[in-house]
Amino acid sequence: MSKFHPYIEHMKHGIGISPMLQSHMLEFANDQPFERAMALLETALPAVSVGSSQSQRLTQYFGNLPAAEEILSSPGFDFEREVSDHGEEQVLNNVLYVQVDGGHLRTDEGYRETKVGRIFAAHHLIKKSSDNEGVNRRMELASSDYLAHLGHYAEFTARFDPLIRAHLRQAPNIKMVAISDGAEWIAKWLLAEYPAVIFILDFYHALEHLADFATLVFTSDTNRSDWIECRRKELLAGQIDQVIAAIREKMAGRRQAIVDKAELLIAYYEKNRYRMKYDEYRAAGYCIGSGAIESAISTVVQQRCKLVGQRWTQRVTAVLNIRAIFKSGKRDKLRMMINQQMGYAKAA
Repeated sequence: MSKFHPYIEHMKHGIGISPMLQSHMLEFANDQPFERAMALLETALPAVSVGSSQSQRLTQYFGNLPAAEEILSSPGFDFEREVSDHGEEQVLNNVLYVQVDGGHLRTDEGYRETKVGRIFAAHHLIKKSSDNEGVNRRMELASSDYLAHLGHYAEFTARFDPLIRAHLRQAPNIKMVAISDGAEWIAKWLLAEYPAVIFILDFYHALEHLADFATLVFTSDTNRSDWIECRRKELLAGQIDQVIAAIREKMAGRRQAIVDKAELLIAYYEKNRYRMKYDEYRAAGYCIGSGAIESAISTVVQQRCKLVGQRWTQRVTAVLNIRAIFKSGKRDKLRMMINQQMGYAKAA
């Protein structure tokens, strides 16, 4: 398509190529650095000749469009439903998980935190089989919605809230379960905006702090492991008081470094006691770990934007937006946006 084609006049990026090729360029560039992505695209489509600068302009154009924000704030999946004997439609496995965490990217201003949000439904948790004998089946998520943002948490939550609320509107009686570490801003935000949320402190963060304390106390690996295992079982049973009592016992008469560590750990548990009811959570069938969001930080942000030599400006926002769209399984919505920008009803 010539760059002078009348459809191109609608496009600020001025790249005279078909909507489908634009979609391919965005998909390759969402997965690889621009130059490498276009080299790979040319191996797949030998007749195509596109450069990294074109790919960057395309990503910046579409990634910063208001329409891209609309895609990111719209649900990428629905809930399982069934019709009752009385003809009423009801949601199955009605649990919506919301997880938030952050990871650092190198920018012109130094390392800055990128907040990542992930949303998925209970029925998306499936056991993945393995062809390798003796390997246990592991849990895998079949579908998720993502959002990634470089900047202050207030900016992130202002973008993430519309996506959460859109999911809640799909199923008004859904149970929202949020799992996070002990970050204060996450707790304040969730409890203020979603009073009915079932808020869980990531079990593995709670256990990790305990293990750090035990490293200071025990010189014997066996004794340390046994002590941690006892506390792990108590945490899972919701016996926070027993865990705190065991910590106090180990801090008695110890050097100041151990006493200080113990007091910090006890304060951490006391502050988060209200979201450490692991016995109740497990009985209800809820997840208690934040592995899904830790994985998301890697797959959505770091695998594309934390490669050797990379340093970003605010232009990373467009890259993160396009990547979140693809990772959320919203490719068709992106192609529709491209077609609408081109003035096409269908992709060419």
